[in-house]
Amino acid sequence: MQELITLITLFQKTKFKVNGILHIILEPNSEMERFYEAIASGAVQTDEDARALFPEYDKSPNRLHTIKGKLKERLNDSILLLDFREASFTERQRAFFECSKKWAASMTLISRNARENAINILENLLRHTLRYEFTELTLDILRTLRLHYGILEGDQKKFDQIEQQINHFEEVWIMERKTEGYYAELVTRFVRTKSLKDTISGKAKEYFLQVKPYLEQCNSFKVQFFGRLIEIVIYDSLNDYTNTARLCEDALAFFAQKDYTSSIVLQVFNYNLFVCCLNLQQYEKCLELADQNQDLFEEGSYNWFKLQELYFLTAMHARRYADAATTCLAVFSHTAFEQQPSPVIELWKIFEAYVYLLVRADIVPPNKQTGKFKVSKFLNEIQVFSKDKAGMNVPVLIIQFLFELVEGKWSELIDRAENLAKYRSRYIDSRQTTRSHCFIRMLEQIPKASFKKEEVQKRVESISQLLQITPLEAANQNHEIEIIPYEVLWSIVVNLLDKPPARGAGQLGGMALKRLTHQTR
Repeated sequence: MQELITLITLFQKTKFKVNGILHIILEPNSEMERFYEAIASGAVQTDEDARALFPEYDKSPNRLHTIKGKLKERLNDSILLLDFREASFTERQRAFFECSKKWAASMTLISRNARENAINILENLLRHTLRYEFTELTLDILRTLRLHYGILEGDQKKFDQIEQQINHFEEVWIMERKTEGYYAELVTRFVRTKSLKDTISGKAKEYFLQVKPYLEQCNSFKVQFFGRLIEIVIYDSLNDYTNTARLCEDALAFFAQKDYTSSIVLQVFNYNLFVCCLNLQQYEKCLELADQNQDLFEEGSYNWFKLQELYFLTAMHARRYADAATTCLAVFSHTAFEQQPSPVIELWKIFEAYVYLLVRADIVPPNKQTGKFKVSKFLNEIQVFSKDKAGMNVPVLIIQFLFELVEGKWSELIDRAENLAKYRSRYIDSRQTTRSHCFIRMLEQIPKASFKKEEVQKRVESISQLLQITPLEAANQNHEIEIIPYEVLWSIVVNLLDKPPARGAGQLGGMALKRLTHQTR
């Protein structure tokens, strides 16, 4: 059902209905049109909704399956009829849609022996693909024209001219393919892990040496786009955010000189610039950049959710917790949230857990979402990042500890601290991930100090100093790991030690007290 909902949403967002084409595709008052309208209006979101609204489907489950399949097939067949010339689209986006439609039309005409019409379309289309640097489509057009003028027309001059163009664009295409492949290989390993960044630095340097000659000799869109991103990875992986920001600004300036605008360029390089400002603690500039570029990110798209991540983290780091909570609530209530990739969904669930901690710590007022949060359910939902041992599993373990602290579960915290110590020694390298290593060690001291604030502060003094001399912007980690900077989070922890145990938490049991006494010796 979700695929059908997504497809219908796409149709509704275009000028499809206004143009009157819907009644051509779906017969008026037909079963298919009624089912379409039910989904478009929001009345049907699940199979259960469909059976409730249309009793005939409840009596015949196969009929529901059939109408869903037929409607999806009908809409897929009509995709090329949609009008994507929306105001929010950049010039290159609109050109891509139009060129793709004309290419499909020309191939259909050739297959039906309307070759002259097709060749006329292709020759006009070639001018557009060259302008917007659609290399692969350009090659497809040129190969088709080569067959036409070589085999059918026997035009030697035209054939030689096209052959020369093909040779040139095949070289460009090879450079594009290699550059794109290098970048994809670099980032693939970090889609599901947020651990050490320096592991990517060596590979990024190696690949950049390969693509640097391409950047110098070829100005094509993909070579410059992916090549510059590889160079950015080098500096980002070394936590050199000043140079990373410079490279982002250089890339934006380079593409601004093109004969067109590209949304992907503006989104990607502004996003990376945003991350740099976040790490450099330039929070006001972060928000300014986000506001300037908000229209570039289509609401509900993958990149829109990535932008909200930066909004959220900026608010958390700037201690604008109410804004962070509002952003979190907006993301979870968005209809497209559940359709995002698992890493995106899990990251927001981790963010939500930290918002809930702020609520429990009386820092953020509760809202309608916080009452629904269950720690045990949250832990079960983190499947992807639970394998990211030195990355995003770290904030998960920390928040689990802090929930038990705020609830006064002292007996459980003794075991939790022991488990954290074992985890730290196994996965959290003191040299590679200094900040996480320090913070976990600080948490381990809480049970050892019998949960007494003054004793805890004495025990963590030297560890805290080590944390201070390794600032966040110099840490060898991705920006998502410290959802609240550890120094700030520790001040929250210390305040929690001032609070009485949660109602029903009770006192330490006899066995736990003996273990605690043994630990503190």
